[in-house]
Amino acid sequence: MLRHAPLIARPSATAETERWQPEQRHSRQRLVWLVDPIGAIPGEGLLPSRTWAVARALVAAGHEVIWWTSSFSHTRRIPRTPPLQIFAEEGFHVRLIAARRYRQEFCRARFASHRDFARTFERVACESVAAGQLERPDLLVATLPPPETVDSAIRVAHRLDAELVVDVTEWWPEPLRPLIPGPAWLAKLVAAVRFPALDRQQRLLLGRADALLAGSRTTANELLSSETATLPLKVVPTGSYVQDYAAPAPLIDRVPTPGRNGRQPVSPAPSPLAIAVGGDLDDKADLLRLVDLARALSSRQVNAVLRVVGGGRWMPRLESAAPLVKGACRIEPHGMVDRTRYVSLLADCQAGLVLPGLLRRFPLPAVASDYAAAGLAVVLAGPGELADMVLAAEAGVVAADAGPETLATAIAQLAASPPQLSRQRQAARRLAEQSLDRERLAADLVVWLESLATREASAAGGDQVLNLFEQR
Repeated sequence: MLRHAPLIARPSATAETERWQPEQRHSRQRLVWLVDPIGAIPGEGLLPSRTWAVARALVAAGHEVIWWTSSFSHTRRIPRTPPLQIFAEEGFHVRLIAARRYRQEFCRARFASHRDFARTFERVACESVAAGQLERPDLLVATLPPPETVDSAIRVAHRLDAELVVDVTEWWPEPLRPLIPGPAWLAKLVAAVRFPALDRQQRLLLGRADALLAGSRTTANELLSSETATLPLKVVPTGSYVQDYAAPAPLIDRVPTPGRNGRQPVSPAPSPLAIAVGGDLDDKADLLRLVDLARALSSRQVNAVLRVVGGGRWMPRLESAAPLVKGACRIEPHGMVDRTRYVSLLADCQAGLVLPGLLRRFPLPAVASDYAAAGLAVVLAGPGELADMVLAAEAGVVAADAGPETLATAIAQLAASPPQLSRQRQAARRLAEQSLDRERLAADLVVWLESLATREASAAGGDQVLNLFEQR
């Protein structure tokens, strides 16, 4: 049940309060806390995270936002510091909570780091409000994973009489399986011992939220359990910033104009089919699949290049193996790149490959939205939510299975048919503009958040319709 609580008086101005609080708050402006220790923050040079987009949309709608995050970068594995002028540039505040470092995706240090953040956030948040250094929030939006963050956010929301929405970006624990270090038998043993308890913990935590967000319909289906069946649920894909990419030129615009004698000028050697491969390379099967795919394309004499962008556990191995791949198709590992370089790399490609390992973690991965925004024909294997979307929009190719030979056949057909490739690229861009525009998706999410209390109050038959984001 969404609540409606009185406003806590603003304390006298001090250096600390002035740092985190604007001098005045508009009558319709509400205070929202975003609790996400993992997502990339401004100033890191990384692609904007989902939480970052939500923060921007809330600010654009006139609300005050504080983003609580970890002092340790999950992506870069280094300590991080937000820019000094972040409020002037973005309109929201970022508060760092000290947490220990870790080196691997799946290790004791990582889970201990998440516990550090959760415990310290709970203590600092409650003490800051009690001391008058911060105002009580109206709403908390906590990201899952990690579950420790949601656990602490539940207690903070209860103590401060605030509402809690949990944003389920990744449904653990099955996506953790390829991240477990060591031999396969050890990974199977660890999963058998740890995963059932983790799944039960997540479901119990989600049942204590006021509302839920999901990054895909597949994830939303996982949430339809007895604990969460009655909670408001909204599906909001992460999407992509479509305006970062230029629309692909139609095929007719890429044909050279005839010369004075009416003949086509001699064209240079055809450039290779550039295929973007984005996302972290955390699954060993994806590493082997990329190498075998390059060899299969070379055996078919397909002039292509696989441009692999991202980090992950197996990226160093791919960098070592790439020079050994010879033939018509080659592999270019680019590793972690900043946003400008990432956009430039995708703009120079014609197709984008979604790895099966990435799809197991994210049914609608953000990288697929980036492919569509850049006007790349999306290539993936097997059925699923993304496959249905791509086929319905005719924006790419869905192979029957994830075998290298099957994928190579699908890519070879694209390379041999420029008109088909051009049509799919245009369709992918339309798909991004209509369904995967991150700014529109985030704005729609804010409208949904604003409507939650109105629907609850109406269902309860209250005398006065209360809105979470109206004047208290």
